[in-house]
Amino acid sequence: MSDKAKCVAGRAGRMVAAVGCMALLSGCEWWPPALQERLAQQSAQVQDLGTENAALQEKVMQAAKAVSECNARVEQATQTQADLQAQVDQLKAALEETEAKLAKKGKPAKK
Repeated sequence: MSDKAKCVAGRAGRMVAAVGCMALLSGCEWWPPALQERLAQQSAQVQDLGTENAALQEKVMQAAKAVSECNARVEQATQTQADLQAQVDQLKAALEETEAKLAKKGKPAKK
C-alpha cells in the first residue's frame, strides 16, 4: 500500500471513529426494535417487582405486628400464671395453718 493510500485509509478510520464517538456522546436516540422490546419488558418486570416488593413488605409489617401482639399476650399470660400461683401458694399456706390449728385443738382434719 502506498503512503497516500495509507494516509487516506487512516483519515477514513479516524473519521469513522470520530463519527462513532460523536454518536455515543450525543445520546443516539435510535435503538433496534428487539432491544426496545426487551427494554420495555424489563421495565415492566421492574415495575411488577416493585409492586410485589411493596406487598411483601406490608405482609412482613403485619407479621411483625402479630408477633408483637403475641409476645404481649404471652407476657400477660405469664404474669397471670404467676399471680394465680401466688394465690395457690397462699391458699396452701392458709390450709396448712388451719390444719395445724385444728390438730392442736385435737380435731382431725378432713381431707
